[in-house]
Parts: sequence; C-alpha cells; structure tokens
Amino acid sequence: MTSKKTIHGTSVCALAFALFASAPAFAQEADGGAAEMPSDEIVVTAQKRSESVQSVPISIAAFSGTSLEKANVVNVQELGSIASNFQSVRSSSVAAVRVNIRGVGAQGNTMIEPSVAIFQDGIYVPRAGAVLGNFLDIAGVEVLRGPQGTLFGRNASVGALSLRSALPDDDFSGEVAGEYGTAGKKKLSGHVNLPAGENLSFRFAGMGQWFNGYWKNRFDGSTFGGSDDYAFRGTVKLETGNLEWIVRGDYSRQKGDGSANFDLDPTSISAAAITALTNRGILPDTVLGDRTANQYLTANLDDKNLGVSSTLSYELGGGTTLKMINSYREWRNDQLDGDVIYTPAKIASRVNKFTSDSHNHELQIISPERQWLNGMLDAVGGLYYFKEDYTVGEQLNMNSQFCAILVPAPPAANAGCNAYYATAQGVGGTKQNVTQSVKSIAAYVQATLHLAETLSLTLGGRWTQDKKSGTYNQTTNPFMATLRAAESLTFPGIKESKFTYRASLNYKPTDEVMLFANMSTGYKSGGYNSGGGVPSQSTFGPGNVLISTKRLFGQETVKNYEAGIKARWLDRALTTNITFYRMDIGGYQDRSFDGVSFIVRNAGNLRQQGFELDTVIAPASWIKINASLAYLDSKFTSFPTASGLPGCAPNAAGVIPAVCLPLVNKGQTQDLKGKPATYSPKFMGSFGIDLNGDIGNSGMNWAFNGNLSLISDQFITGTTDGNTQGIEDGRALLGARLAINGADDRWTVAVFGRNLGGVKYAYNVTYQPLAGPLGLNNGVFAGSTAVRSAEGDPRTYGVSAAFRF
Repeated sequence: MTSKKTIHGTSVCALAFALFASAPAFAQEADGGAAEMPSDEIVVTAQKRSESVQSVPISIAAFSGTSLEKANVVNVQELGSIASNFQSVRSSSVAAVRVNIRGVGAQGNTMIEPSVAIFQDGIYVPRAGAVLGNFLDIAGVEVLRGPQGTLFGRNASVGALSLRSALPDDDFSGEVAGEYGTAGKKKLSGHVNLPAGENLSFRFAGMGQWFNGYWKNRFDGSTFGGSDDYAFRGTVKLETGNLEWIVRGDYSRQKGDGSANFDLDPTSISAAAITALTNRGILPDTVLGDRTANQYLTANLDDKNLGVSSTLSYELGGGTTLKMINSYREWRNDQLDGDVIYTPAKIASRVNKFTSDSHNHELQIISPERQWLNGMLDAVGGLYYFKEDYTVGEQLNMNSQFCAILVPAPPAANAGCNAYYATAQGVGGTKQNVTQSVKSIAAYVQATLHLAETLSLTLGGRWTQDKKSGTYNQTTNPFMATLRAAESLTFPGIKESKFTYRASLNYKPTDEVMLFANMSTGYKSGGYNSGGGVPSQSTFGPGNVLISTKRLFGQETVKNYEAGIKARWLDRALTTNITFYRMDIGGYQDRSFDGVSFIVRNAGNLRQQGFELDTVIAPASWIKINASLAYLDSKFTSFPTASGLPGCAPNAAGVIPAVCLPLVNKGQTQDLKGKPATYSPKFMGSFGIDLNGDIGNSGMNWAFNGNLSLISDQFITGTTDGNTQGIEDGRALLGARLAINGADDRWTVAVFGRNLGGVKYAYNVTYQPLAGPLGLNNGVFAGSTAVRSAEGDPRTYGVSAAFRF
C-alpha cells in the first residue's frame, strides 16, 4: 500500500527495546524507596476465583477501571493501545467486528464462531458487535492470551476478554462526569450507590454520548462517522449469611450513520483507471488521511442491546462455594450502508440486519484455596448450557445509476433494467435471510495439586457438545444476478463433541516469583457459510434435492505451549512478567473474498509463536511506569488452496488477463505456506508513565499520564491472499492526560488528547466492490486491484470534569 505514514516495523522494535532498556535503570536511580502498594494489587478472575494476577499461570493483561480512564481507553476498540497482542477492528459495517489475540480472530458479521470469547460479568456474549459501545462503569478488564477452553469454553480457542462492571458499595456515593472533545463530541455519564440496610445495596449507572463524526463528505457536505449512544445498567446485591445474590440488567443503543471513512488508494490502480473514473464522474476521494470522502452516502445505524443476569453464590461448609449463573441477552443491529460501491455514483445500497437471542446457564462449585486434602488441593468444576438463535439478513437495493453503470449494453438489457427500477425503485433487488440455532452443553473441572510448598500441578478438562441447525435463503432479480445467486436450502445438521484440556506445572521459589509451563487446547465448532454471491454455493438435483454444498466448514482446533515467569523485585518496585508461547492451529477457518462475496472455509494449518512481556516499575509513590512488548512470528505451515490474487481468475470465456500469465497459479488459488496471517504484526508494544504530586497545602493534587502504543507492519485485509497492497506500515500513537483532583478526590478536571502526533493510518483494507466491472483490476501489477483503506481516528483533544459525592 501507499499510505506509508509512520514508522516501519524495525523502528517500532528498536524504540520499544529502548524503552524497556531504560526502564530498569530509572528504577535503580530514582530517589526514595519502593512504595507499599497493597492497593495496587491487580485481582483477576481468570480461574473462576478472585486471585492476584501474579498468582495465575496464564499470560494476562489486566487493567482496572481507573487505569483505563488514565490511558483514555473508553471502549474495546481502543484496548489494543495498552494490551499487547490484542486488536479489535471493524470493517464497513459496525457488526463486522474482529477481535484478535495473538493475531487470530474471526469476522463478526458472519455465522463463524469467534476465536476470542467475550464475557461481561462472567456471561458469555456470542457476538463481538454487541460490545462495541463505550465502557460503562467498568471495574476491570482482563485479556487472557492463549486457549481458555477448560474454564471458558469452546470459543475461547485463542483467548478470552473479560469485562467486569462495578458492584454496589456499602455506602451512599456517586459520580457525575461530563466530557467535550474534537468535532463537538459530548458525553455525560455517572453512577450512584444506594445502600438499603445492612444486606441490600443498589448501583445505577448511565451514559449518553452525542457525536456527528470526524469525516466530511464532499459529495453532499454532510458529516459522518458518529452516533448518539446511550447505555444504562442497574445492579442489585444481596448479602445475607452464606448467600450472595447479584442481579444485573443493562440496556444500550447506538443511533447514527455507522459509516467508516474508506478512501481509495490512488496508487493501487493505474493512472488510466483514475482518468476513466473521473470521466464517468465516479471518482471517490483519493487523498488518504485527509478526513474527507466523496461518495453517495445514505447510511443509517440502529444498534440495540439488552440483557439480564443473575449470579447466586452460596458458601457451603468449609468455605466451598456453590454458584449458579443465569442470563438472557438480545442484540439487534440494523444498518443501511449507502452506497456500498463507495463512489459518487448512486449504484447500490445495502441493508444489513443481525439478531441474536442467547441465554447462558452455569452451575459452578469452587473450593476454598488450599483447604481440601489437608491443603493440597484447589478445584473448580461446573456444568454449562448455552443456546443462541442468530439471524443474518442482507438486502441489496438498486440505486438510480445502477443500470447505466452496471448494465450499459446491450440497449435492450439497459432498457429492461431501467423499466424494472422505475417500477420497483430498486427496493429488494436481492434479499438474503440466514438462520442458525446453536445448543451447547459442557462439563468441566480444573484442579491444582500442591505437590510441595513451592511446586504445584494444575490439570483441567472440558467436554463440550455442540448442535447446530439453520436455513439459507437468497433471492435476486435478473439485473442483480451478477451480485447474488438465488439459493435456498436447509443446512445439514451439525452435531459434534470435543474434549479440551490444560496442564500446567508451576514453581514458586519465593512468594514473589513464579515459573510456569503450560499446555492447553481449544476449539471452535464447524458451521455454515452465510455469505451471498455468485455462483450458488449449493448444487440441487430434480425436485430441488440438495446434492452438495460448499456452505459447510469444519471445526478449528488449537494446541498451545507456554513457558513463563511472573516476578516482583526490589520490594515490589519492579514487576516483570514474560511468557513464551507457540500456538498450532489446525483447520484454520479462513474468510476469502472473490470480488463479490465472502466465503468461510478451512484453510489449512497456522502457527503463531512468540513472547509477551509486561512490566511495571514503581520506584516511588509519585511515579509508575508501565511497558509491554509482544513479538509474534506468524506462519502458515499448510495452505495449498489459498485465495488467488484479485482479478487473475479466468473470465467467462476462460481467458486469463495477460498481466497474470506469468503467475504459476493463474490467480485462481495459491499456496501461502510460510506467509503470515492477517492482523499478525511482528511487534506490538506500549509504554505508559503516571506521575502525580500535591498542589501546595491545598489538599489538591495533579496527575499526568502519557502513553505510547506501537505496532509494526501487518496485513490488514479482509481476506488472506498475500497481496502486498494489503500491508499497512507500522505506527506509533501518542496519548496524554493531565488531571487536577480536588481535596479527598471530590472532583476532577482533566484535559486529554489521542493520536497527538496526527499519525495517518488505516485499520482495515478492503478491495473495491465490483472492481472487475468498473475496470479496476490489474492496473499496476499482476493481481493488483483497487484498494480502500478505512482511516483511523485523527488527532483529537478533549476536556472532562467529574464530581463525586
């Protein structure tokens, strides 16, 4: 690609290592002794019990709500700026969310199961698009790297993301906060705690945000990319005797246009193609990172979430806890993308509809720490049931210039197209409706045997059974048959079982040092392709009997090997956690694009290996330094039938474009053995510094946070084909926050900024839809095609204020 905007991967690596190298020296030279930090102990629930992050033999990036606020991290998409080996990106629609850990994830707007399981207060959220809104009253976030199949289930094959909301306090208290920022972004949020006697307490939290977007559309002068967001949560906690009961209810809604700014990369196509687009009046914006677009846009987004959950815990004799978790969640996403060809011409628009209704039920038994078998055994076990009804709907509509641009000849065809449009006004050109019902049951147990005071062995296993059923229905009209093929079938039922396991040997020579070695496995079930396109993915015989279908793909499995050390030094002034890992992924579920549609299939085998280093330096109470670095070596060990380069497949007459003739594979398929997966940068890192001090004798204090996030070059395309046009250069993004806090922390006023260097970057690259009919393939080199880049957020500033009572 040509949006080469910042630093290359080697520079990222060098800078990151320089930061790490300087950090320990600073700790040794700083004045003052090590700070006592019991309040800074990070507590996580990665093993279904509350533990110090330093005691859990898993690679974890964990952050408190306060830490997220200081680093200006307000949603899941921004979490990657402080959590190495974690990325969350979206494509053209809000529902098309991809959450990655260690370079592996799954696109959210398909039937494919996620690779990273997302949990909200211990409740599994099956669709990543349902957690896109801003964090609301968050107590902590945990990024669990590597398979978590034993305790978290089948779709935690490469990791899990756990979000924990704040619980009610015993005292009456609350907060009201407001924020104003770049492009007129406004936000109001707050919470209140209401104790109702000794045993009962309530907490209510709410948030509203109003934002028109950062991007300007030259086509009609509009501003886009924003939304009005609302979120509410109510929590009730009852504690009486040995019983604790927590009930939560939440609701959120986003209303706006939901559009991303996809600019056309002018160097991805020839000068002649640009001239041709200009002459036809359909040249989009070609200046990357300028905050403008030039396209027909009639977008609209309405996204709704609601959920209720109950967590009932009862302490049995001897400290053993029995816990019952029940939940129900709904997600509704309705988005109009217009125009999905991303040009100034009114060609075609798309309506996407997603619905998910799910419920979880889990019974857990949790032993007290080191009290079973005379202190030799800890254990967690459980039974689990999950059900989801999921639908994916798509409607492509003809716009007023569809016929003139895509059906220009012969005249009779064009006349017929115009007549059809005049009658139907293009509505319902194609309609797709895909349904899927999933039922999953599981039983799991994990036990830690303390072989000696310093040595323990953890063994765990989970048996899971999945059942799936569904339907696929696609209709079209004669003039849009080049976009979608008519197809209707009932999917063959899927029933499969899998046993996943974990084994970990842990050695603690001192209270502050732990060495561990893990082997763990994970899996994702097979499923159904929901992508529409041409030709039909199914073959039917007489009587519409299904003969064969490409709409099925098999399960994906993961084997993970880890070795690491978690240690605190210098009276806890220095914390260093490092994990070396290798993940071997079999039957990798890959999503390929043929210029019209996306298809999911089992691509082959993938190996992801490297290390994750997280460190904290706190030489005194007034300073803390956080640094992390992740190295990832991504490589397909087998991928013989990867998607060919775009625009190189034979046409209807069997003719291969001349520029593609030198290619051995002729562009239909290719072998990508040895190539990396998408969204697998070699390096990710972050560096943060917190400083604070008193303001005279006023009782007030100041606090400063600076953070730098680093990422090296990576493929960021929606399909895996090794096209160098899909490489985005490495970048470094700088953020900062300066706050003044009142006496007793009663109020806070802060100024903050993100991307202070004004770095121009893209987070997603997609091929130009209908590039072939528009004459945009093979303009530069064999396999080249028009590329669109989703532009990242520009430099932004803001002010905020909070009042607490």
